Amino acid sequence: MTIVMSNRIISEKIYLITLFIWVVVASLVTTTYFIRLEGFLSLYRILLYFTIAMILIKELMNLPKTLYYFIFHWKQLLIVMGLFIAMFIVAKNRDGLLDTNVLLLVFSARDIDFRKLLGTFSAATFLVLCLTIYASQQGIIANMFMNADSGYRFSLGFNYVSFASQRLFFALCTYLMFRGKRVSYLELSALLLATIYMYRQTSTTSPFYLSILILTYALFSIKIFKKEFIIENFWLSKIATYAFIIALMLTLYFCFYSSGDVFRLVDQFTHNRLRLSVEGFQNFGVLLFGQRISFSTLDIFGNFTSNYNFIDSSFVQLLVIDGLVVSGFMLFALTNVMRYFVSIRKDIVLACLGIMIIHGMFDPQMLVLRYSPLILFISRLFIMNSDNEIE
Repeated sequence: MTIVMSNRIISEKIYLITLFIWVVVASLVTTTYFIRLEGFLSLYRILLYFTIAMILIKELMNLPKTLYYFIFHWKQLLIVMGLFIAMFIVAKNRDGLLDTNVLLLVFSARDIDFRKLLGTFSAATFLVLCLTIYASQQGIIANMFMNADSGYRFSLGFNYVSFASQRLFFALCTYLMFRGKRVSYLELSALLLATIYMYRQTSTTSPFYLSILILTYALFSIKIFKKEFIIENFWLSKIATYAFIIALMLTLYFCFYSSGDVFRLVDQFTHNRLRLSVEGFQNFGVLLFGQRISFSTLDIFGNFTSNYNFIDSSFVQLLVIDGLVVSGFMLFALTNVMRYFVSIRKDIVLACLGIMIIHGMFDPQMLVLRYSPLILFISRLFIMNSDNEIE
């Protein structure tokens, strides 16, 4: 028993350290101006192979237990097989080795404590924010700025002016899920001040309003009324369970079936992202196994190109880039993830995931592991521990 527990503790530490390093380095290299510093690209390549090596070591330590588990849990084995097929298709259409890393991190998270996953991811994300903002203020890396209606928008060291606020939004949601009912008034106030600071610097509206919304929910649900509004309401719990499917249906409705006035209103509110989603469907179509797409975004001076065609919606990207096979698996898996959190009564987790789903309707970071831990939750569908202590 002691040896088994020792192996579990060691393998858990290997995974959490690897996840922390992966999130920090991958984020700094792919989303900030640290990439312009000498040696960072080489560090990134080392990270990709380091992650594979560490996950393989962790899995070899647990191999007998893993084989025994999947021999007697064929439904979970089918989900794992679906995950591997889906992620190999994603790797073909997107970032290859990077997506292979994501696949291994998701699969290997199945025996990791839920709160430790969130705590590690939250710490890594806040570290990325602090390092990047500090480096930009000290002149170590560049700080992009763009004209805005009331002044300037600053990137704070990130590759684009909205990236810092998007990262804070997901860090905030992850931290609330991590702390749960333990979150204090002081922590909520600190998160609110950080959100206001980020909005004043970047003038990015979507993550600002959604952050205020989830902080308000946490305040009333956890601190004031001490009531689980989603779990205790039959209809809200059903909506939460099928939130991913509902969000996709709403996105398609706005794209193709909404009236002209509704379309223009939503498109204006989302800064032309609805129009770009429609053009994405028209220009690229939806294929069974997806396709690799090279978008036209910014020129060498940081200005929008005349043929800008980036698809911002996570749901539309899922269909257009990853294809019908991957989209079908992800909707199935993520719907069951929501059903799982309903079953174990994780109200604040459901609220945060709901806000992240709304964000994903018109922003691309929802399933990107460098920003969001959401894709890691697919591992909850094949947890190896029979008890509930892992949660």
